[in-house]
Amino acid sequence: MIALAASTAAYTFVVGYIVDQANGLSENASAVSNAKTYAVAILPILLGITALSGLSNYAQRLLSNAIALNAVAKLQKQMFASAHNRDFASFAREPSGSLISKFTNDVNVISSAMIRTLTNLVKDILTVIFTIAAMLWQNWQLSLIMTVFLLAFWPIIVISKRLRGNAKDVQAHIGTITSELKESFGAARMVKAYGLESSEQARLGGSFDERISRYMRLVKEQARVDPILEILGGLAIAGVVIFGAYQVSNESASAGSIGAVLTGILILSPRLRALGTLNNVIQEGLAAVTRIFSVIDEAPNIVDVPNARALSAPNGDVEFTNVSFTYGDGTPALTQISLTAKAGQTTALVGPSGGGKSTLINLVPRLYDVNGGAVRVDGIDVRELTLESLRSAIALVSQDVTLFSASIADNIGFGDMNAPREAIIEAAKSADAHDFITALPQGYDTVLGEDGSGLSGGQKQRLSIARAILRDAPILLLDEATSALDARSEDKVQKALEQLSKGRTTIVIAHKLSTVQKADMIYVIEDGALVQSGPHKALLKEKKGLYATLRNLQH
Repeated sequence: MIALAASTAAYTFVVGYIVDQANGLSENASAVSNAKTYAVAILPILLGITALSGLSNYAQRLLSNAIALNAVAKLQKQMFASAHNRDFASFAREPSGSLISKFTNDVNVISSAMIRTLTNLVKDILTVIFTIAAMLWQNWQLSLIMTVFLLAFWPIIVISKRLRGNAKDVQAHIGTITSELKESFGAARMVKAYGLESSEQARLGGSFDERISRYMRLVKEQARVDPILEILGGLAIAGVVIFGAYQVSNESASAGSIGAVLTGILILSPRLRALGTLNNVIQEGLAAVTRIFSVIDEAPNIVDVPNARALSAPNGDVEFTNVSFTYGDGTPALTQISLTAKAGQTTALVGPSGGGKSTLINLVPRLYDVNGGAVRVDGIDVRELTLESLRSAIALVSQDVTLFSASIADNIGFGDMNAPREAIIEAAKSADAHDFITALPQGYDTVLGEDGSGLSGGQKQRLSIARAILRDAPILLLDEATSALDARSEDKVQKALEQLSKGRTTIVIAHKLSTVQKADMIYVIEDGALVQSGPHKALLKEKKGLYATLRNLQH
């Protein structure tokens, strides 16, 4: 960049020399014979300057892009690690589309800003410094006219403040659009079935129009910079011409120095204009940086306490003691719940939807922390255990099946990353998944699409169960684990889960009461409170109890 700036500023000396020599040739006819010698002398200088300028420009662009792209990649990795370390509640607060937008749109804005800043800001500032120095060297009085550009600082600073706010507003709205697109495409089945295409197009069309409106406010602020610099540049040139003509008439300056200063202004003008425009890019980049660092700097609340204990050789007893929990928005979910899930037994949680059953089991792996009371594993408060040792002792199968765009073997293998292929196949057989897997074109090596597209709901659920079986954890959490299975598969999976649950703590959430009637203990939860408890037969005897009522409704 220094070499590039110096070679660019050198043009002022070359132009000044050419003008003075040409002026001398025109005044002295006898000197015309030396014109060829003069041309031969100036040509290598011009070629040398242009070669140095071109090579320097090429090298600095490669280096600047490499620096910027590596920095942005490191920033992305930090943001991704930070996003995974954030609390589970954070994902519930922020739409996934907004978070994805920060990884894509905001990172692209920062990448562009960094590349242009490294490439243009440093290079142009160096060029401005070298050029002004060259101009002052040749005619300092005339060069002082360039101070007119200082008048642009104040309005640009004022515009910059508004630019950053507008840029942040635009980027936030792009996050909203990303969320809406993800939501709309994810609901394609319902949109088609209900004929909602026009409604969705109108809804998203409104968001697209809003983006245009917000972006135009940003463009209006950006567009104000160029006219300011253009007018000031015109004033500077006019001033140089007028004052330069005065100096030449008084013979206080040579025509070459006037030409050099004018050349300097022509060099400076686009650089200063570029710096003014670059300010727009920098403000957009700073707005994006603010959004990205909001992710990187978010400190999780659920972390290991000092001197946290590792859960070694867990037996698997889980105890809830006077547990209360309230969501971040103030919505109460659980109130003074006390229950025990003993190792080697199956404990069922039943009750109306929205009663707090899923919230209760989310407290075991500390996806949330209790607001009151305690959750204990083997008599130890889970908040005193290391998260790694606690969660490694738990396997979860949810009604919302999560499958990745990877092979079926890999999806099952996430239960135990070190498991051999034979163990993966055995887990699939236990979950009644082996037959349909081997019927696929590539068998266990079949790569699944997004969210396991191409598989039925029951097939997806059986892969999820196989993953939990492979994990072989002492604590098994089943949140409607068999809800998507047909009667035959459900019977096989239930037998596999019964076998798996021996010697383990199994906590089952079920709305279909027929699947939990063999549970050792059943707890009935309604509106965040424990209303009944006991085995299946004992609860049926309470004719007016909620369990018996739900049982009668289902039969």
